[in-house]
Amino acid sequence: MKAIDRIEFDKQNILYRKVGKKYVRANDPWAYSGLGEGWWLVKVEEGSTSMRSIVYPEQAEITAAAKDKEDQLVKIIREASEAKPKEGVPMSEQARKDWQWFINKHGKEFSTIYFPSFQENAEKIVQALLTK
Repeated sequence: MKAIDRIEFDKQNILYRKVGKKYVRANDPWAYSGLGEGWWLVKVEEGSTSMRSIVYPEQAEITAAAKDKEDQLVKIIREASEAKPKEGVPMSEQARKDWQWFINKHGKEFSTIYFPSFQENAEKIVQALLTK
């Protein structure tokens, strides 16, 4: 089947439902045409859709659970990476004031370590958990 034939076939399979006085599309016949072969993990939330390829069926539940934990890991990594004077190490009052002045002048973004990103760290942790 040629691409143009497939497009026309998909157009014929669009379903509509009536909402008030309007007809709105009820399905998307092209939703899966771009996916490659293999197993996919799809998470749909209000305002976002996440798709992950190369999911192994025997690990689908653990992959989905780990993917859900990434956001919590980002928060943990962000808090752990926040630059601050080390506890237990003596710091003069002037050094503490200078540190606070620096953060107040330049903003909270200077109290966070940026590289690698929090998301990248979370993804690496999840990947490490999922590999055998």
